[in-house]
Amino acid sequence: MQKCVKDNTRWGKVLWLTTDQVEVGIALDFGIRVVHVSCTGCENLFYVQPADLSDGFTNSDGWKLYGGHRIWMAPESDKSCYPDNEPVTWNETQNGVLITQNVDPLLGIRKTLSIEFLADGGVQLEQSIYNASEMPIDGASWGVNTLDAGGTAYISFTNNDKRGFTPHRVVSLWSDTNLHDPRLSFDKQGLTAKFMPLPDYLKIGLYCMEGKAVFENKGQRFTLCFDAQPLSEYPDNGCNFELYMCSRFMELETLGVKTHIMPGEHTSHMETWYLTKV
Repeated sequence: MQKCVKDNTRWGKVLWLTTDQVEVGIALDFGIRVVHVSCTGCENLFYVQPADLSDGFTNSDGWKLYGGHRIWMAPESDKSCYPDNEPVTWNETQNGVLITQNVDPLLGIRKTLSIEFLADGGVQLEQSIYNASEMPIDGASWGVNTLDAGGTAYISFTNNDKRGFTPHRVVSLWSDTNLHDPRLSFDKQGLTAKFMPLPDYLKIGLYCMEGKAVFENKGQRFTLCFDAQPLSEYPDNGCNFELYMCSRFMELETLGVKTHIMPGEHTSHMETWYLTKV
């Protein structure tokens, strides 16, 4: 793996991590944001917010979407959008880097992102939330991947109970989400979501026992692997995966287990990315 910091006209300083298979770019002047992911030498799969903020994904307090990958804490609330516009710090690790953000004063947390390149070509992300306040916090680490317009995602409902005595498929619907939406298609094995630039947003959550979602766009396949712990409590009525779509992008979101985080303690959640050409 090669590491270098370069100035970028869109993002300022960017830390680039590159192998023969995968290219990852991490913003250093704001964040935590992974602003680029692709097969090496290929187009960025992540959405990039326009410089004029014309997509509407900002607020009066100065929070910006930016695009790419970010860490949030579930459950979402009116305190979720603290303007993370300040520089982050980074340190080299044996097989990657550790990115650290300043304390979020609204939620009383500090976020860190450990990125490690695996021997099988995967990129493993450990997304941690530290309780920097003086009171316990109930929450879960939440990874959000904002992917560029176009493409199709598939999420499996895989389960091993063939008897069917109890339900194994949890689905949560956000307001205005329509199961007849032409962007969504269900079958016995899972959910297919096809990007279309329609004006209405949709958001749907589910419990994915297999812990895998696949997204294809721009001649590349982005495979997202994540934890699935059936005996644990997940946010949003038991979802470890959520999908959001609007007219500009698609978000594949993975959630960790709900945790009672004491002051000075933390909770972590793992994702692993695999990038291949198709």
